[in-house]
Amino acid sequence: MILACLANKIKYDISIMVGRLEIILNSNSGENDSSLKIKKKEVMKMEERMKMKPNIVVIVPAHNEESVIEKTIYDLLKQTLPVNIIVVADNCTDQTVLLVKKMQESYPTVNLMETVNNMHRKAGAINQALRTLVGKEIDAVLLMDADTRINSEAVKEGWKTLSSNPQLAAVCSIAGTLEYQGYNPWKWLLYTLQKLEYAMFDSQRVETLDRIKVVHGMAALHRWTALQQVGFYDEGNLVEDYELTIRYKEKGWKVTVNLDMRAWTDVPLSLKALWKQRLRWLRGGVDSLCEHGWNKATRGDILNHFLFVFLTVIQTYLLILIFIMLSKNIPWRINPWLIGVISLGYLDGLYRLKYVKNLKGGDLIVRISLIPEILYGWFQAVVMLYAYYLSFAKINQNW
Repeated sequence: MILACLANKIKYDISIMVGRLEIILNSNSGENDSSLKIKKKEVMKMEERMKMKPNIVVIVPAHNEESVIEKTIYDLLKQTLPVNIIVVADNCTDQTVLLVKKMQESYPTVNLMETVNNMHRKAGAINQALRTLVGKEIDAVLLMDADTRINSEAVKEGWKTLSSNPQLAAVCSIAGTLEYQGYNPWKWLLYTLQKLEYAMFDSQRVETLDRIKVVHGMAALHRWTALQQVGFYDEGNLVEDYELTIRYKEKGWKVTVNLDMRAWTDVPLSLKALWKQRLRWLRGGVDSLCEHGWNKATRGDILNHFLFVFLTVIQTYLLILIFIMLSKNIPWRINPWLIGVISLGYLDGLYRLKYVKNLKGGDLIVRISLIPEILYGWFQAVVMLYAYYLSFAKINQNW
């Protein structure tokens, strides 16, 4: 178990190193700055608009979200930087449309749009709304999920970051989890593991600040000109946010995160739902890399996949070796250097708890005990291997 934990730690550290190497390579080759050719007049025009009150539109795709849509809209109405809101009702069969229409009566900035013949779920719903904005004077578009809550400064903070650098295509929020309110021990454990994992995602974003892996779909502010340049979402992709991020990078745009732009979402509380979610994420990620191939925007992620396979083989070999030695009473000893490396990895895991919002005693217990996160890591490794199989075998998958 300890060796598996160590291997997972090494895999994470090396992935960060690969990301940093990408930054160095791109900086040396001039790709980071020179590949995005923005004319001086365009930059001046952009800077002039930044000084004015920005026109920001929020698009919220909603499919049967009657339990959360009002809270989401109220979060947007409370923004310190005013926005226009478009709720895109996508094939709703519940009270979502009725609730939004009721809010329209009191709040003129709330707009309702219903999709027409949409067969592509979230990506299709968002794209239908984006197409209605073409030709309008818009500075940025906030794309967010209907079950996401955001802080009142989210749009203001996102715009502050986006307007500070004309080479930024998008800025996303940090990814938090809404508190679990129940008392089921199993659901609590699944929730806590994901809460710690989301905090790890945030730490990775900090360490690869202007080259984050994905501008996630929870809540992200996109520059309108950049979004139009890449052609909106790919409606045939399982993880449209990751695929869009790749296209941003291929066009030379930068993407980043603002730590004061905060968002929270619910997480799956059953193993079946978690498996389905992660399989969609991972399968979609592999499909995207296969579609785009090896280039400056994808090579870091592709190298990380090779690293994952290598370390998974090493972990499996070590576990089999330990099992054989224990079953046959073969004497063995632990190298003190190995203990040192494991200790450093363990302390690093404790240090990264600083990224966990609303840290509780249960979070500490799970992190300190190691075993739950090790098993969770192996669960995700199995999902990843199955995702490779589905992708390479070109087996259709719905979500």
